[in-house]
Amino acid sequence: MTVHFMDSIVFGDSVGTADMRRVFEETASFQRWLDVEVALAKAQASLGMIPQEAAEIIAAKADVALIDLEAVKASGKRTGHSLLGLLSDFRRVIAHDHSRYLHFGATTQDIIDTAQMLMIRDGYDLVMERLSNVMRLISDLAGKHSQTIMVGRTHGGHALPITFGFKAAIWLSELSRQHERWTMARERILVGNMTGAVGNFAAWGKQGFEVQKRTLDLLGLGVPETVWHSSRDRIAEIMTLCALLAGSGARIAREVYNLSRTEFGELLEPSAGKIGSSTMPHKRNPIHSEWIMVLEREIRANAGIALEVMGQENERDASRWKNEWIAVPESFVYLSGLLNHMTVLFGGITVNEKRMLRNMDLLKGMLLSEQVMFLLEKHFPLPVAHEKVYLTSMRAFEKETYLIDELLSDPEVMAKCRRADIEKVLDPAGYLGLSAEVAQAVKLRVDRQLAGVAAS
Repeated sequence: MTVHFMDSIVFGDSVGTADMRRVFEETASFQRWLDVEVALAKAQASLGMIPQEAAEIIAAKADVALIDLEAVKASGKRTGHSLLGLLSDFRRVIAHDHSRYLHFGATTQDIIDTAQMLMIRDGYDLVMERLSNVMRLISDLAGKHSQTIMVGRTHGGHALPITFGFKAAIWLSELSRQHERWTMARERILVGNMTGAVGNFAAWGKQGFEVQKRTLDLLGLGVPETVWHSSRDRIAEIMTLCALLAGSGARIAREVYNLSRTEFGELLEPSAGKIGSSTMPHKRNPIHSEWIMVLEREIRANAGIALEVMGQENERDASRWKNEWIAVPESFVYLSGLLNHMTVLFGGITVNEKRMLRNMDLLKGMLLSEQVMFLLEKHFPLPVAHEKVYLTSMRAFEKETYLIDELLSDPEVMAKCRRADIEKVLDPAGYLGLSAEVAQAVKLRVDRQLAGVAAS
């Protein structure tokens, strides 16, 4: 049985996805270590530093399925070293004198950091794919509901009417910025390292720069300006990007969670086959929204750990570095789970337009107090108009009456305004501003953005 939720038979798919787990699982990590060793050997062979045959033999045998993982485990327990056990057993698999050219002049952190970047690259692609899918779903909502009227809320209370498409467009615009951040940071983050014990290429002399370049070119990673054994800003940046994206997801999920409350009933998660309670058969719980908010906290906590790791000491130090081995896989798996929940959520969300309209009238006309004030401003100075609407609103609150009735009980208002004029400005459809236009404009821009991504 497993201890970690990521690998749980029951809950694993609630916190992550199978494809992201495959990127970071232990055997995949070991295979990436071997891939880096192969690239190093090929680069060195191309420079005449080791025999070409040695590189070919190393490459031919670099299959984690051939490695005795129990032997690697035993070596790790005995030596306390992260990589030595794998190298020892890989040399056994190579079974040739040329095995002496394996790991020729590299240091452990060269291999593990570069392999980690290969896994981050694979995870990066999965995140971008899932994020794009979520954006497409929300773009559809923004367009479809660009004119679906609902209450806009500020400080937890009814404020002014908006459209649901307008709200969805704000979500979409935020996710679009996250997409841009990930896109712009990719080249800066996906950089390997092959520099030797203290990062000065001492083992390879004048050929050091070329060893690194050829190795990383083979792996498809960027070449760093200097060693980054202790400069952990790239990892901190990708972890922060994970937290930023998760934060956007949690904000959106919290909106869905709140608007699905029984008292609101404006949104409803897809619920086919879902059981909300073991004892209350009627319950339809916002399961996906809840998981999104749970996972965001974990991802955000890991970003804090990554920032802490930036305090590395000297040229190398494992007392912080190894925290990344835990935090990076967790965050990517959790983020895949979060985006998967968002995909399911917005792929089947119910928008209850009737409840949205019904909720418009909960304040009995006070939702349009601003527009009423501007109507009165035609007859009274603005401060006077504000005070009159304020005082009548307070009376309507206390008496649970309609704003229009309290307004017309004021002789000065009655003398200046007809009931029909007030009723006209109390129609929420006439006070939506540019809600629909914003929704359509954001949808159009994001659709173009995603089309460009698909074409590239």
